[in-house]
Amino acid sequence: MIPDWFQGGCLCGAVRYRARGRPLRTLVCHCRFCQKMTGSTGYAQSLFPVEAVAIEGSLQVYDHRSENSGKAVHLHFCPRCGTTVTLMFERWPEYRALSRGTFDDPNQVEIGSHIWTESAQSGVVLPADTDCFRGARAALDGTPLEPARYAGPTVARPSP
Repeated sequence: MIPDWFQGGCLCGAVRYRARGRPLRTLVCHCRFCQKMTGSTGYAQSLFPVEAVAIEGSLQVYDHRSENSGKAVHLHFCPRCGTTVTLMFERWPEYRALSRGTFDDPNQVEIGSHIWTESAQSGVVLPADTDCFRGARAALDGTPLEPARYAGPTVARPSP
């Protein structure tokens, strides 16, 4: 059962949050920006309306210009431990992405899609029966794009 509230925070505990309601979507992004931001293969996020999220503690902000849209992506991180807790987007100011790994129980929400799979690192496996997009979920004008779905686990990019 999905709870009415999601709670989480940074690694050191200086920043905590509560998010009301269910996330609009949870996805993993495999773009190069998300790889560099996390130092890993991608970034798992749950998207909520801004007004549904309450944050306790101070966050610092790093602004990054998206190579795809040209719009700013605002990384909100703990100044003490460096955990990226949330992202906000110039393109969608009404939404706040919460880093799935910062939930007290990250398994409360299921990953519904994978985006920017064309940028995925070698060895990344995309799950069966999940929407997978080579790029974004929608074109820059907002037109939804068609996902791929695989019958079984599929390697996003073969090893060189």
